Amino acid sequence: MSEEKYHGMSSLPLEEKEAIIKKEYGPRVHRAGLILSLSQAVIIFLPALFMLVAFGVWPGWAIIGKAFASTAAIAAPYWFIEPVSYFLILGIGGTYISFLAGNISNMRLPVSAVAQEVAGVREGSPEGEIIGAIGIVASQWALTIATLTAAIVVTLIIDVLPASIKGSFDFLLPCLWGAIFGQFALRAPQYGAVAMVVGIPLVMWSGLPTWTLIPIMVFGLAILSIILFKKGIWVPKKG
Repeated sequence: MSEEKYHGMSSLPLEEKEAIIKKEYGPRVHRAGLILSLSQAVIIFLPALFMLVAFGVWPGWAIIGKAFASTAAIAAPYWFIEPVSYFLILGIGGTYISFLAGNISNMRLPVSAVAQEVAGVREGSPEGEIIGAIGIVASQWALTIATLTAAIVVTLIIDVLPASIKGSFDFLLPCLWGAIFGQFALRAPQYGAVAMVVGIPLVMWSGLPTWTLIPIMVFGLAILSIILFKKGIWVPKKG
């Protein structure tokens, strides 16, 4: 996309913005994202191939199959659930970067959401796509440079903390998710109330495995939101 088309994009009609994202931005991001994703998939196997070629280490297909099956039994549902659940906030570029870089739920997702919130753009909009991707790229630089140094220092500090204080770190991820939930619930408290009323009984008493609860909540509330929005009921606040 040329610099002239980037400049003043916010003043263009919505249809023109979406056309730019679909015809120019999207194809380039998909092309680069697919190349990098496939390259990463190959790179992951290089250490194992090195062990095989250099030292003749080979566990056998039976052991590899068992290891894959045990891992897939837990992780396979999330291969489909997470991209769908996170896409609206991460966007096209942000999704590729996040699944390549990792730390999605505890860094990329909050960063993208906060960046769009601060910029005053809505998730899923052309502006949100660009702002979210920029925020995620910036978070990767921060993780590589600043967070690495901080992690080393914090690790040294945590090692000398008593067990009672270390236990508080178990609540870090729930706190992050709670903050994200509160951020979006403020725009449409009715949806937040429905999510709480439906979600708490499902988690506490349904007995369903976690990987089934996520799609039920995500798709169920998405369908409800679409129905209510089309009927003009519970329209989220702008900004």
